[in-house]
Amino acid sequence: MNASEFVFGWELQGRGQPTTKDIVLGVIMFVLCFFLVLLGSLNVYIVRKVEAFHNAFGWFWIARTCAEITSNAVHVLYSAPVTILYVFLALYKLDLLSSQPKNIPLFLGFGALVVGGGGGISSCMLHQAVSANRFIAVYKPLQYKFIFSKANCFKMIAACVMPVPFGLALTFVIPCNMIGFSPIMYDYAFVACEPNFYRNYSKVGSVLNKLCEESLLESFENPSDLQAALQNVTMVITTVFIVLSNHRFSVDDEVERILAFYMILLAHLGNSFSLILFNPEVRRFLFTKKVSDTGTSTTSNASVPNVRSKRTTTHS
Repeated sequence: MNASEFVFGWELQGRGQPTTKDIVLGVIMFVLCFFLVLLGSLNVYIVRKVEAFHNAFGWFWIARTCAEITSNAVHVLYSAPVTILYVFLALYKLDLLSSQPKNIPLFLGFGALVVGGGGGISSCMLHQAVSANRFIAVYKPLQYKFIFSKANCFKMIAACVMPVPFGLALTFVIPCNMIGFSPIMYDYAFVACEPNFYRNYSKVGSVLNKLCEESLLESFENPSDLQAALQNVTMVITTVFIVLSNHRFSVDDEVERILAFYMILLAHLGNSFSLILFNPEVRRFLFTKKVSDTGTSTTSNASVPNVRSKRTTTHS
């Protein structure tokens, strides 16, 4: 691209007319992320209602789930619609245009990274807190209450979440490291600061991805149970694809980039489902109450004729 043709932030714009692949991937993104938002909200409700989770594990689980919900909500409200079609209808007198936008305000693409990407990185960091909590509960139960006091839980959550916005801020502060959501890359992608720039990835983004991968590898080495082991495997595979794709703006890396993006969503799906699959308390909370109520109602109704028949026999 020549200097005269270069427009900063062109990577965050749509291609104009969406392709079949744009529509298919955008629809999958919307449906899957919408389902993940609902499933994550169910997880939060379960943890708040089931007394067995009113502890340190519950705090960490809610914190990580809220981070995942935030990340997926951004895809529902922005990433998926902008991948499929023009969503800024109010700017054009509410005329529905079935085309990808080519004049998206840059702050939206960058904002998607700050909010959605920040939620994804935070959930990655908080996953370590969940893994550490389970590990200590199994191998050091006597120190559990001391280590995971309420105050310490808040400190750990803050330690996982607070560095994330500062790390993302570096992508804007350090020159030529910006990243935003690209409708034509179907993921967060590097934004070049000048034409024919010598690299197509963000060095700051690479460091953040590496840090997340290293922290997950540590938790992978010490799984506390089957649930933790399966979750760690999923998260590690996801970060491997993220590191390989590295948010490059490149058509050649499309397979790695798409796999990395959807592996994140599958990891969120596994995290949310694991609470239901591996915890009998949750299944009892969701299903047993309805079954017992129905059984009680049936028994009561069935006993009425018997009582009446006994009374009739007595009178006769």
